[in-house]
Amino acid sequence: MSELKHDDEKQTNIFFQLEPQDLMHALRLHFRQHLRSRPGFIRLAITWVLAVVAYGILVAGLVDPNDAFVSILSFAILAPVAITGIPFLIVYTFGGRTARRTFREQKTLQKPLHFSWTESGVHLWSDFGEARLQWSDFLKARQDRHCILLYESQRLYRIIPKRVLTNDQIRELQALALKVRDHQGF
Repeated sequence: MSELKHDDEKQTNIFFQLEPQDLMHALRLHFRQHLRSRPGFIRLAITWVLAVVAYGILVAGLVDPNDAFVSILSFAILAPVAITGIPFLIVYTFGGRTARRTFREQKTLQKPLHFSWTESGVHLWSDFGEARLQWSDFLKARQDRHCILLYESQRLYRIIPKRVLTNDQIRELQALALKVRDHQGF
């Protein structure tokens, strides 16, 4: 385990409790960043190609070739709207309910959390355990107006709600997040 705090480093400490809306905001930010990422774009493109091919196979056997071409072309143009729109609607309409259920089920989210940071990294601890991570240990960092997400992997992230931070603390974390390899939006 690497030691993060050096005696000459300034350390900032906060103590907070996550709330269900913090999970909802994190879910939405994670979804938006995934759509903009290369893997997310590739998945959407593959889904689009497979949908157009499947639709083409279905339509080609049912109608005349000229009508089939127009129908397939129309489907190909409209499919991206559905492919991105349906997940978007699900996240933005059912995301609150999913966040509340996850919060209710996952006991580790219901305990207060101590979070501190220095120039070297972060230290998190609660009744359930402790983690010390250097900034270079994070895969990526994302933010919006509600929260900062520090990713340990593509799907595991630490949520820091901006509601618990002062403006100075937000600016300090934003500057330190620049040490994370992939820090789009900082």
